[in-house]
Amino acid sequence: MQFNDLQKIWDSQNNKPMYVIREEALHQKVLAKGRKAGRTANLTEWILISTGLIASGILVYFDFIKDEGNVFSYISVVLFSLITVYGMINRFLRKNKTENFERSILGDLEHALSISEYQVSLSKGMLFGFWPAVYLISVLSLAMSGKSLWFALALAILFSGVSYLSWWEHKCYIRRRNELATLKKKLAEDPLN
Repeated sequence: MQFNDLQKIWDSQNNKPMYVIREEALHQKVLAKGRKAGRTANLTEWILISTGLIASGILVYFDFIKDEGNVFSYISVVLFSLITVYGMINRFLRKNKTENFERSILGDLEHALSISEYQVSLSKGMLFGFWPAVYLISVLSLAMSGKSLWFALALAILFSGVSYLSWWEHKCYIRRRNELATLKKKLAEDPLN
């Protein structure tokens, strides 16, 4: 017996096509992707906030208490304080936005896509805005403080490594966002009943 004959017998017995999308399984997959995007966004925000707090605290200690600061290290304190505030405001706005989505497959998919878009935007800002600014200010601060060349070289290696990891992470976020966008497009073309 041929495969096509078996498929016809199966279809006639069950009145269902052999290959169908299981709506509940798809919904669970969408919810899992949304939870993963939410956990990643939470972790990124807390790392951003805690890094800003710790770095600005360390710089305040050396700049003001030990009086070892210069103009660029004072600017670093302001920059890290601003990044902390930026992280807290973005977290608050993202959390409030979650209530705007309906509880359905498409609504949950749009929610996961929204979080994924937010993560891509946040990582892009860090990669192309924050890290270059911190690196430039750090190099200028080192030049003014008269630190050794080895210290400057270690800083350059550290920032190069962090920049590479940030770029790699950004590409992962873009890939996840594109997967969700593709799924949304497929669902829009062939909606579930």
